[in-house]
Amino acid sequence: MKNKNILVTGGLGFIGSHFVELLYKKCENCKITIIDSYAYCVSEKTEDYLWDMYRKSSNKLDIIYVSISDFKLDKEYDYIVNFAAESHVDNSIKAGDVFIDSNYIGVYELLKQLPDSTRFLQVGTDEVYGSLQFNSDPSEEYDLLEPSSIYSATKAGADLLALSFHKTYKKDIIITRCTNNFGPRQFPEKFIPVIAHFANNNEQIPVYGKGNNIRQWIYVKDHCEKIYNVLLQGDAGKIYNLAPDSEYHSEISNIEIVEIILTILKKPKRLISYVEDRKGHDLRYSLKDSVYRDMMIQAGKQLEFSETQKTFADDLRYTIMWYIENEKWWSK
Repeated sequence: MKNKNILVTGGLGFIGSHFVELLYKKCENCKITIIDSYAYCVSEKTEDYLWDMYRKSSNKLDIIYVSISDFKLDKEYDYIVNFAAESHVDNSIKAGDVFIDSNYIGVYELLKQLPDSTRFLQVGTDEVYGSLQFNSDPSEEYDLLEPSSIYSATKAGADLLALSFHKTYKKDIIITRCTNNFGPRQFPEKFIPVIAHFANNNEQIPVYGKGNNIRQWIYVKDHCEKIYNVLLQGDAGKIYNLAPDSEYHSEISNIEIVEIILTILKKPKRLISYVEDRKGHDLRYSLKDSVYRDMMIQAGKQLEFSETQKTFADDLRYTIMWYIENEKWWSK
């Protein structure tokens, strides 16, 4: 990619910042603009990390501190990638207003201003499909949407809004939906960093219900690579499920994740504390990504794993050790 003007909303957040880091490596002579409201889950250290990186690059970086609900599009961009969203399900259960404003109204405000020449990629979630049974087939792109929380409902609504702008106004819009992300720089309220923090400090680790809920995990950098591929190769108006490669073996129960992390940190299982289950807690998420794979094959890209391909266990271990070594990442 060369000489492109790219807007990344939520670019100081967990996944967004990794995507901005990817653009640093993939783009030549590009102008990257981040829109971010600088909410509670943004680290000043992440911002500094990105500034320092781009100072060494031919690419240019600009950051505008504003919510997407209030942002005025004053120039044309080749690409807009929307990561901006409130994403903590527990918070949406307690107070949903901010999720409506950011995840739904914010997307509408962006879409209203979208030029015909701009490709818009809406980053979605597997949670819009709702809960699967243990033996159910993975969710596919045009399965019924059955969101269980205000978070997933607002994300489903944003996807439908975006698709309506494609159909009615012929805007160049693509939807991606991904499985659970993990990796460095995720805010410590999320599942894997929470476990790492409590385990490392020999504190009780809260586990909802019996910990039997199953999630499919993807390393954040792998997710960003797939988003980048869809941005360049995807067809307007399509939805692309983004899942880890089948050989990654990362569809796993919550309690198994806890036990693996305890093993990595050499901590006892007696730290596990089962607590009352979350309201509307979905049993299982899993995605089928055949549309994405077909896109890559048509583009002549190689999909198979090599014999030296890293594993979920490798990425999880690296992630846990990153959290242990960077516990002050979010200190103000």
